[in-house]
Amino acid sequence: MGRPRLSSERRIATAVRLPESLHRRLHLAARDRDVSANLLITRAVDEYLQRLPSAESVLTTKRSRPKRGESS
Repeated sequence: MGRPRLSSERRIATAVRLPESLHRRLHLAARDRDVSANLLITRAVDEYLQRLPSAESVLTTKRSRPKRGESS
């Protein structure tokens, strides 16, 4: 029997290339926690995107920063 779904939202398969060492760490972490690597990746991406500044704020910051060699 599989694990229960945590979301009813449709899932889309995607491929991500990871360095071998990160792949190994991911699978060890998943095994130690008795969860799937997919669950860890999904949660990590979700948390990262929640903390990511908006594109607008990043663009505003870039525009207001002086260029190299310029004084502010």
